[in-house]
Order: sequence, then structure tokens, then C-alpha cells
Amino acid sequence: MLPELVVTATRSTSAAERVPAAVTVVVADDIADRDVTRLGDALEQVPSLYLRGGALGQSQGTQGTSSMSLRGIDQSRTLVLLDGQPLQDAGSGKVNWRVPFVEDIERIEVVPGAYSALYGSNAIGGVINIISKRPDRKEFGARIRQGSGDAAGTDASLYFRDKLSEKWGIVAGLGYQDRASYVNEFVVKSPSCPPPPAACTPGIPVSGAQAITTRDGTPGYLVGDLGRTPWRTLNATAKLFHELDARSTLYTAISHQQTDQRHTPFNSYLRNAAGDTVSSGTLDIAGKRVVLSNYDFTLLSFQPLYESSTQYRLGYDGAVSDDMLLKVELASMVRKYRYALASPTANWSSGSGTLADTPNHAVDANVQLGFPLGERHFMVGGLALHQDAVDQRLSTLATWRDPSSATAVNGGYHGRSSTWSIYAQDEFGATDRLTFYLGGRWDEWRTRGGNFSNGIPPVANVYPERTVAAFSPKLSAVYRHDASLTLRTSYGHSFRAPTHQDLYTTSTSRGRTTSGDPDLQPEKGATWELGGDWRPQAASKLSATLYSTELRDLVYLQQLSATQSLRINAGRARVNGIELALETRLASWLTLGANYARIDTRMLENLADPASVGKRLTDVPDRIIGFALKAQQGEWNGRMDVRYVSHVYWTAQNTDVVEGVPGSYDAHTLIDVGVGYDLSKHVHASLNINNLFDRKVYAYFLLPRRNLSAELRFSY
Repeated sequence: MLPELVVTATRSTSAAERVPAAVTVVVADDIADRDVTRLGDALEQVPSLYLRGGALGQSQGTQGTSSMSLRGIDQSRTLVLLDGQPLQDAGSGKVNWRVPFVEDIERIEVVPGAYSALYGSNAIGGVINIISKRPDRKEFGARIRQGSGDAAGTDASLYFRDKLSEKWGIVAGLGYQDRASYVNEFVVKSPSCPPPPAACTPGIPVSGAQAITTRDGTPGYLVGDLGRTPWRTLNATAKLFHELDARSTLYTAISHQQTDQRHTPFNSYLRNAAGDTVSSGTLDIAGKRVVLSNYDFTLLSFQPLYESSTQYRLGYDGAVSDDMLLKVELASMVRKYRYALASPTANWSSGSGTLADTPNHAVDANVQLGFPLGERHFMVGGLALHQDAVDQRLSTLATWRDPSSATAVNGGYHGRSSTWSIYAQDEFGATDRLTFYLGGRWDEWRTRGGNFSNGIPPVANVYPERTVAAFSPKLSAVYRHDASLTLRTSYGHSFRAPTHQDLYTTSTSRGRTTSGDPDLQPEKGATWELGGDWRPQAASKLSATLYSTELRDLVYLQQLSATQSLRINAGRARVNGIELALETRLASWLTLGANYARIDTRMLENLADPASVGKRLTDVPDRIIGFALKAQQGEWNGRMDVRYVSHVYWTAQNTDVVEGVPGSYDAHTLIDVGVGYDLSKHVHASLNINNLFDRKVYAYFLLPRRNLSAELRFSY
């Protein structure tokens, strides 16, 4: 078997078994064999990786940003790269999982652990690097997919890459998704009474409510849903490569993604005595006083929503001498993001609202050298620059469902930051079996920004530029006993710079004002790990890793009063875990992959929320278990994916213990299956069933119930 090569773990091409990390690689063939319509679908069997919501293509049609965690470290503290450029939004730090064009993905390398020593900010939990295709072979493909049930909709794509001559090569692709979505978000109201001495008198008697509790056990009633969120997504890419010689290539590329989302009308389940629908008012539900307004149905409905990202890349990858490698890259990411939100007095079809328009962009430049230093050292070092900017405007909408009805700008914020970095790593072969990696990175982060409100009186805050430096060292060792056994260990420091949203935003919702702090310091992490790989035979590998991360200066909200909250550096937490992974061939036609993760998280200190101390971190499961069976026999292929995720807490105090209700985060096991057949040399048909046993599961949103998709793929 040829060794698997990876680049992310060391910033140079290395055999996977020789790098100081438990790297998981998902290649294009793996993606083609599964029902992958969005990046997260390809990553569901990665050990210790938890994904939900917008990361998954079969899930609800909310914006493409969503929560994830890698070894217990969430997405704002785990670096996600597209061809080396961070995908994190310049304003919020979130990742838009719709940006990568699935047909254009050559491989995805998931590298857990502290990686700020090579990659700087956000790499506390590790690095997920999506690497796109090059014209290194001829490929023409066309795909059409039709889904039904909760995955109803049509996907289609065209993709082409080839060398036009010995020197020139091109890549071009276009993808389109049109999804009907499904009802996945519900309205639950609890009984309420006015403060004394007013009487707690029920109002209009209604029927149709379902007795239920909230996720923290408070009695309430299911009274309606927010309708469906149909969406359309377009992906396009074009790339041009020029080979200067056998070892050096110039390239340029542009990739674009955009999503338009709408929402169907909400549904109230309540009826009065005459049988008419009731969606607001003071009501009598089973003798209890419940106050309902249209705002309960529109508060969470960001409508309409538009988001887009355009990436531009220019680079050189090659050699400047017989033993010196040079990589020069310049990339820009331009993002648009806007949505409309109804005012408390609006109804579904009319009324005023607010348009949040948050364009932002980032520029990344990197110059990297790789060269041997003597017989036993290989050095990688470079200079990097990251700049980002965000400008948010909050405008009044005369009609909240019509973004073109914007009138006066009533507030917003802006931010500018830049990070200059220098990094180096020495790969030292102490013996033929033992290799040390010693590296470090110096980052100098500068930021400035402000916010404003055109209320009465108007407010304008401009904060001066400030500079913070961070040094992130890392020491690793890899001991390769023989071809069957590899041991590795590492210790490293990492950090995350606060986002512009953390620093400069001030927002008010339902009478509470939340303010950023322009003096926030970077969050910090320290991680050690010990693990290894054992290959009892060529077609089998067992991996095990024990790790621990301590997080400091975590940003949390401190409640200053009943109406005021402030973001501060308040938290200290610990994440301990064990990770197991198995790959084996059970027969000539059948392979098995399995993984298990036990993730123990604890909040150790939190000045902003003392009640959270001793509790688990939010949005991190305690256990993740995965099984993947893959079969190939002649023209037939099949697969079965099983994924178990334990209960997840949403509240820092871990009060949300109830499962099976809207807004809860349920422990669950989901099984997806698929079968494919080669109709001819160039045509492949497949049929996929997701959530085979039709489990009803909430991960805040209701996850898709059993759904079916059929696909035809043409390739040449």
C-alpha cells in the first residue's frame, strides 16, 4: 500500500504515519460514495468531530453557519481553511459551510490539536483544511440529484478539469441546489401572569395546544411552528494553472457561492370557539393564562436572508533550487450577509422591521520556504499577513419582508484588524526511528473599530488602535518502531483573537443590551496529547489518542444589571478526552471504519457566570461513536453509516436536561444507507436513505426524518 500523504500537519508534504497528529483524510472518492451535498456531510465519520445544523446538507435551510466542535473545542476556536485561507467570518468568526463546492474538493485534512504554532489564531482545537482540485488529470462530470421528504429538492452540477497542453491546465465547475426545506422550528409558550397586584386572569379560550415542557423542564404548550425555509444555493469556480517547469506552477482561481433563503408563512395550531386560527392575544389554554403575539412567530425568522462569498487566489508553488521549496500565496475573501427581522408590532405580511447588512472581507498573504539543513533537519518557515474588515449597518424597514424598503440607518459597527506573523518549524530526525518537531509562531495582532446609534441622543464610539502579541510554541515527537507501530506525543500553546463582534457590537433585544469590550484579550489554550497507530496487517489500522486542553481567558457575557450585559474575559475550562479509530478490510469487497470519542469538559472558573463552574461546556457531546461499512462488488457498491451522539447542553448551567422537545439537544443514533450501480463505464446511479429508522430527534431544530434521494452521475 502506498503511504498516504498530507500537508496540513507540518505545512510540507509528509507521510501521514510520520506526522505528529492523528490526521483524518477524506478524499474525493469517499465524497462521491456518500450522499454529500454540503461540507459537513463528508465529515460525519471524523473521530471526535461534532457537527449540526447548517454544516449538514440534509438539515434545515437556515444560514450555512452552524455549531461544531473538534475534541470539545468549538468552531470559533477551530481553524477551518479553504486552500489555506481561513473560512471564519470577519465579523462573527463563524464558518459558512456552504462555501466549499463539493465537486471541487480533492481532499479534506482534519488535524486535531494545538496548531497555532503553524497557523496562528483560531487553531486551538486544530485545523480542518479543504483542498480543492488541480488539473492533474482529465475529468468531466455531471450530476443530478432529486430528494424527497425532508430532503425534497434538486441538486445539479457540471465539473471539468484537464491539461490543455504540457504547460497549461484549467478547472471549471458550476453547482446548483434548490431545496424546499421542511418544518423544523416550533413555538412553545409557557403560562405567565402579570406582576401583583394584577389578577392572573385567563383570556380567550382556545384549543389545539399540546402540553409539553421546555428543554429545562418548565411546563408549556406547543402552539405552532415557523413554517419552512426554502433556499437556493449557487457554487461556481474557475482556475487556471501554468507549469513553469516540472516542479513549479503558477495558478490563479476564483470561486463564488451565494444563497437566497425565504420562509413560508408560520402555522398556529390554536383555534377559538368558532374554529378560527388564533396567533396572538391573551389566551386561555387548559385554564392557564398564556400571552401570545405575532412576534413569537417572527422573532427567529431571519427573512429574507442572503449570503455570499467570493474567493480570489493567486499563487506560486515550486522550487527555487534543487533543495529549496517556495510557496507564495495571496488570497482574498469577500463576503455579503444580510437578513431582515420583524419588529414586535409586525405581523406576517406587514409591519416595520430591521435590515442587518454585514459585508466583510479578508486578505491573506503567505510566503513559505522549505529546505534541508544538514542531513537530519528539514526547516519550514514563513511570513504571513491576515487582514480583515467588517462594516455593519442596521436600517429601518418600512415593510420588514421587503429589504428594498430600507429607510434610515439607525446603528451599526465597524472593525479593522491585521495580524503579521512569522513562523518556523524544524523537523529533526534524531534517529532513523525518532523524529522531533520543534516550532513556534509570533503573531502581532492590531485592531481598531467603533459603533454608533442614531437614536435619541445619538451615540458614536470610536476606539483607538491597540496591539497584542502572542507567541505559540509546540514540541512534538514521533517514534516509528517499525512499519506496524507508530507512537507520537506533543505539547503546544494556541490562541484565538477576539472577533470584531466580540469587541465592537452593541445590540438590544427584548429590553436587554449586550455590549462588546474593545479591550478584550485573546483566548488561550495549552494542549498535550499522547497516541499512536498500530497496523497489525497492511489493510488494518487502529489509532488511539489521549489528550488534554486547558482554556484560559474565555469570552463570556457578564450580566451587569437586569438590562445590561458585557462581554469579558472570564472563563477557564478543561477538556480531557480519549479517541479511538479503526480501519480494516473485513473481506475483499467489504471495509469497516469505526471511531469512538469520550470528551470530558468542565468549566473551572467563570466570573461572568459562577453557576456554570463545574458544569460541562455547551455544544459538546460527552460521547461520539461512529461506524461506516463500505462494500464494492463488481458494478455494485453500498454503504451504511451509523452515528451516535450523546446529550448536548445549550445552557452554561446545564439546566436543559429534557429531551424530545423543541429546542432540546437529544442523544441520538442515526443510520444512513446507500446503494449504487454502474449502468455503464461512464454512468453511475445511486439511491440513498437518510435516517433509515425515521428517528425524531432535536438538535435545537428538528433533524430531518427519513428521506430518500436518487442520483445520476456522469463521468468521463
